[in-house]
Amino acid sequence: MQRIFVISLTELTYEKKDLNVSFSENRLSIGLLSRIVTNAIFLSHSLREKVIIRIFIEKPVSHIIQIDSATIRYLGPELRSLASLILKAKKKFLEVFSNNYFTNNIWFEANPGLFIRLASNPLQDLSVKAKTPIPLVSVALDNNHINPDARSVTLKEFVHLIKTLSENKNAFIVYFSFIPEHLSKIPLNSQDFLINSVVISQKIDLARLTNIVNIILDENREST
Repeated sequence: MQRIFVISLTELTYEKKDLNVSFSENRLSIGLLSRIVTNAIFLSHSLREKVIIRIFIEKPVSHIIQIDSATIRYLGPELRSLASLILKAKKKFLEVFSNNYFTNNIWFEANPGLFIRLASNPLQDLSVKAKTPIPLVSVALDNNHINPDARSVTLKEFVHLIKTLSENKNAFIVYFSFIPEHLSKIPLNSQDFLINSVVISQKIDLARLTNIVNIILDENREST
């Protein structure tokens, strides 16, 4: 099953120096991002197959950093490894953008398996082959991060939802937005996605929730 994890951010505010400051506020934000990504892509000491991670960043201009588990290189499970790669992608993006090299919406490779491109929404030109609409679950953790159509679910109900939606599917999308406005950037009128917007009523870390989703999808894969 193709797994796509989408994370929306306002901007990448951290710098290399933040990685050496234990209590830096920016270090906390990259720490959460790193845990989500590593939990999504790592399986024990290896990488999961068929995982795409998209980090949608709104500023200075909206763009995507994409990680492909099939081709990513030089990525370790620790915070500094991912943080360094994303800084590399950030530097590459600013270089390409300032030189006006972004044309025809093409991807630029910042590192093997790590790509950047301009994009107006997180799911833009998502290349996934599916005969039926792809399940997309948009997840929020509190009432300040939901849209009017989101429904409140317990963790148990969330697990049941993921199990049900992923049965007999060849692709699944999980969408995490760190700011409310980005939820509106999902193409809700698209016929390509079966969209469910939920807010988790129990307190749970997004990185841990990522692990739970992967466990459920693993179980569904083994049962088919």
